[in-house]
Amino acid sequence: MTLKPVRTTEQIEAFRASLRERPIAVIGAGRSGMACVRRLVEVGAQVSLADSKRCEAIPHAVAEARALGAKTVCGFERFAEIAGARMVVASPGVPWDHPALVAAREAQVETIGTLELGYLLCPAPIIAVTGTNGKGTTCRLVSHILREAGVEHILAGNIGEPLAEKLTDATGSTPVVVEVSSFQLEGIAQFHPRVATVLNVAPDHLDRHPSFEDYRAAKARIFENQGPEDVAIVNLDDPEARALGMRSAARKVTVSTEDASADVLVRDGRIIARVDGEVEICAANAFPLPGRHHLSNVLVATAITRTLGVAAEAIADGIAQYQGPAHHMEVVDAPGEIRFINDTKASNPSSAVADLSALRTPFVAIVGGKDKGADFGDLAALLSERARATVLIGESAARIADLMDDRAAVKRAGSMDEAVRLAVELATPGDTVILAPACSSFDMFDDYAHRGRVFREAVRALMGA
Repeated sequence: MTLKPVRTTEQIEAFRASLRERPIAVIGAGRSGMACVRRLVEVGAQVSLADSKRCEAIPHAVAEARALGAKTVCGFERFAEIAGARMVVASPGVPWDHPALVAAREAQVETIGTLELGYLLCPAPIIAVTGTNGKGTTCRLVSHILREAGVEHILAGNIGEPLAEKLTDATGSTPVVVEVSSFQLEGIAQFHPRVATVLNVAPDHLDRHPSFEDYRAAKARIFENQGPEDVAIVNLDDPEARALGMRSAARKVTVSTEDASADVLVRDGRIIARVDGEVEICAANAFPLPGRHHLSNVLVATAITRTLGVAAEAIADGIAQYQGPAHHMEVVDAPGEIRFINDTKASNPSSAVADLSALRTPFVAIVGGKDKGADFGDLAALLSERARATVLIGESAARIADLMDDRAAVKRAGSMDEAVRLAVELATPGDTVILAPACSSFDMFDDYAHRGRVFREAVRALMGA
């Protein structure tokens, strides 16, 4: 299948023309916001960059915006501060119910997210992947397989550079693989991926979304503009993802580790794809990362790439040769008989449960962080049953501890250095010490990557690496 762009050259040029001299406010000075500032300046819009932080806290963004000729509004709170805007572009970190965005919509000012702006300017067909867990792994694997097959493509979204940043490389024949979050999907209107999937849906980000139903509805929006000429990859093993995918108007390609009716499935320990004919791909355990959840991601990546016509051999090579990124089940180099794993990207309970369940050796887990309002019940049960011990950190520590079995070995730590030291004291030779926080990082660290780096440094310092 050759993916055709949704947006024609004429439509994109007409949209670009509509932006010239138009007063547009971009809210949020992060990567996606700044990418939009650059694109809007290029088309001749009158751009303002607004951010809740003081100018002194974001000096590089302020300096770049001003050098580009954009106005800056620091300490931003109210729509009145950008009242002259005729379009508002909101970064993913800005809640859709932020008073300024609500006021903008009430004033009939067009209000969109950064993903939507990127899409409206994008000449390339889009493959969009969302889900509570596994988005990054699946997008990286799709990209890796496409490289193996010699298919030119672009990888964008949460996984790295924003879509708006990659537009200079996009053409009508170059598919864009985009990792998409629920925050980004809140701000879409016309966003129309040719291929889309929701990998799974579990409670997450309930500190941002009012309820699980709102979170699920945001995820569902990935399909809302698709039609019969598009493809929805549907994971039959996840009830929520299955329900959302089956409601799409697109052609369905199903995947399952268990259902023999699926288009991409596991049969007798082998991955089989029945997309444009039946082919055997590879052994079901060929993927380097263990766990049933990763096998599900592999099936989705296989479905996407087979839909694009990639040969079975290239898919098999891509699966077998995949190398995970830093901070995802990353083994930390350290001397001694204890293995250390940095899984700081496991930032919600369901991802932590999945990764901890895949461990085949006894483990001591370092868990906790900023509480996003998630349900820790399954995580506490797994830790109580399987962990040799658990070291809790961050603001969620007390809530997780309250759910633990009375027989569970639980310690509290006030810093990552202390957590690693306690974990090593509780472990025995042959054990694994794993950082699987199940929470976001913003109570103690700048972001998840900072948390992972601090863990690595603490391990190496303690073990004399």
